[in-house]
Amino acid sequence: MTLAYAGIELWKVSLMQQLLYLGLICVALWAAPAKAQQLQLLVGMEKPPYIQVQSQTGYELDLLKAVVKRMGFDSQFIHVPNGRLLTLFNDGQADLVSLQRGTPAGLYATQPYISYQNILIVRQDLHKDILSLSDLVGLRVMAFQNARQFLPPDYAEAITRTSSYLEVVEQHQLPALLLKNRVDVLVMDRNIFLHYYRKTAPSDNSLKILSFFQSNHYHMLARTPEVAERFNKALAEIKQSELFSQLQLKYFAELNQ
Repeated sequence: MTLAYAGIELWKVSLMQQLLYLGLICVALWAAPAKAQQLQLLVGMEKPPYIQVQSQTGYELDLLKAVVKRMGFDSQFIHVPNGRLLTLFNDGQADLVSLQRGTPAGLYATQPYISYQNILIVRQDLHKDILSLSDLVGLRVMAFQNARQFLPPDYAEAITRTSSYLEVVEQHQLPALLLKNRVDVLVMDRNIFLHYYRKTAPSDNSLKILSFFQSNHYHMLARTPEVAERFNKALAEIKQSELFSQLQLKYFAELNQ
């Protein structure tokens, strides 16, 4: 065999190996599942049991993940303070924005996906009965941030006659303050209160819940009617599935959505 002939044979083998390698790559790419397109969602900050930023879990995040997945997308959450959600969305950030009650012109609202139930919490041995919001006069009240904006006008009127009033961002210490008699009345979402109350004093039963407010229902906003419609369809399917009740029991220990 001449050197030239041997070189041709080696070139043929090398070429066949390269073609085989390229063929295997093509098969692998064809067989690999296509990566889902991603939707970006503007959502709030740390707020257990609804949002736990570090673990990317919580009732609201898990529900939205399930809905977006049913829509055929992967989800990416952008966490910002509630007061900036709509502002950043109007500036062009993200595909959907959470926790909205209105529908600005040019945007499209989905069906409500989450509800908040604000309550009053007092000690059983409070020295006076609270039969209406007007009975808050003379009491020490602590509430969630921007409670005056989210609650009815009669609440805003009632708190002008309290002995002290404070709205806070961090709510994890509120049950402890009430148990220690540092405050007379808490104003919080039911699920947030119970989450921290169970962690603070698991066997305690010295506090009671008073209900004076209607539930607040929140929807998402989308940039196109098509995205809003796909969200609604996926949300309706999730609500008919076992997952919907499982998420509530997991994070709230009761069904209240």
